[in-house]
This record gives sequence, C-alpha cells and structure tokens, in this order.
Amino acid sequence: MYYKHRVEIKDGDALIVGHLYIPDADTGRECVVISHEFGVDQNWESKYASELARRSYYVFTYDFPGSGNGCSEGRDTRDMSVLTEVGDLRAVVAYLEKRLRGREIVLCGFSMGGMVSALAAAEMKDRIKGLILVYPAFSVSDDARKGKALGGKFDPHNIPEEFSTRKPPVILGRRFIEDAFAAENWLDRIPAYTGPVLLIHGESDRVVPIIYSEMAASVYKHVRFIRIPHAGHMFRPPWVKNQALQKIIVYLKQLDMIRCSIDRSR
Repeated sequence: MYYKHRVEIKDGDALIVGHLYIPDADTGRECVVISHEFGVDQNWESKYASELARRSYYVFTYDFPGSGNGCSEGRDTRDMSVLTEVGDLRAVVAYLEKRLRGREIVLCGFSMGGMVSALAAAEMKDRIKGLILVYPAFSVSDDARKGKALGGKFDPHNIPEEFSTRKPPVILGRRFIEDAFAAENWLDRIPAYTGPVLLIHGESDRVVPIIYSEMAASVYKHVRFIRIPHAGHMFRPPWVKNQALQKIIVYLKQLDMIRCSIDRSR
C-alpha cells in the first residue's frame, strides 16, 4: 500500500500544492510526476496515481497555479500559460530531486500537462528517465494562431488583455496567447529529449486531433505510439482509462530494459 503526504513548494510568488504518494515497500522504483489537464486539478488523475503507488512507484501530483482550479496559489489565471506551467514543473522536479535524493524521475502529462511535460523534458533531458504523454495538447499554438483557445475566441491580430474559455469557463490573459505563439516551435524543441517516450492518444479526439501526436511521434528518437480506437479526449469512459493505465504500467516495467537498449545503440 501507500500513504499520501501533502507538499507545498514555494517558487517565487507561486505556491505549488501537491501530494507525494509514498509506497510502504521501497523497491527503488522511479518517481512518476503527473501533470494535469487545463481546468481540472490533480485529483483528475488520482486513479493513475493510486494504481502506480500500489505497484511501489513513488508518485507526485500537483495543481498548476493559475489553471482555474486546485489548491495552488500565487498566480492569477490571467498570468497563466503553457510556459509558466513549464516553470512550475521545473520547480517540482528540483524539489523532488532534493527530497528523494537521487531517485530517478519520469514525467507523465495529460493534455496541456502533456505539452508542458514534453517541453520540460527537452529542457531537463539528462535529469528525466522517461516521458509519458497522454493526449498531449500540442495544438495549443496552432489554435492560438486561429484565434481560439480552450473554447474561447479572440482576434489573434489584436490580442485582448483577457478572454474567457468555455468548458470550463476561466478568464485567461494575453500572456496565454503570447506564450502559445512563443511555443509554436514545439516540434523542433521536443526531440532534445532522446530518452524513451510513451505516447497515447485517442483516435476520436476532437479537442486535440491525433495528427498532433503523429507529428510528435515522427520526431522522437525512441517512442512507442499507442492509438486507442473510438477514444476521445480526457479518456472519460473507464475502459479507455484502464487501457491507458495498463500501457503506462507496462512501459514503466520495461523502462530499464528500454534504456539499456538505447544505450547499447548509441
């Protein structure tokens, strides 16, 4: 079994609130850092976290400050963007490296948290053992160029000071749009991470079309790309979530073997 320990990480003006899942039996397995989607909080991935902790993985979940939900503080939603969330994840990894004293770290991101994890892994490539991306929202930059973001609409040639998303309704600011533009070279940036990547996407995703994961899979050096037929975004049906979870468990079990194979091929 495991227990959950509340954690607070101070990063500048932001207070990142998370939970560290600590298994009773320490088998030396990795710590999986789960980054959530926009508009929800860390509890949305609690099934993934608890199932991995039951298998003796350390797991860390947290709320992005300014994402419109959760317990983290110190950032208004108008000041939040994909790049501020990359900074949040960097702060989380730095904390865990000190707290867990050398335990290897795997990043696992969902939707916008997936894009954040991919960009962060590219920056911290030598510090990240594995990368799991589940329906990653690599469409953020293209959507912004089209004048839309998370259901909200705006003029991309005359960026507003603020605008509202639709589902869920959250007031975002011009920084979200400007940083989405700044991250539009994501396809050139993410392959800096050359470790093993697990990429999972639903074939019926209308929020983030699967073509974005196909593009990502084409540039990663060591990637396993899993397509789930008839699955949409967020993996709401239990059968879809369970299928994704099983793929993640298998990937983590094989991670040492995969990395050894990569090292031999270099």
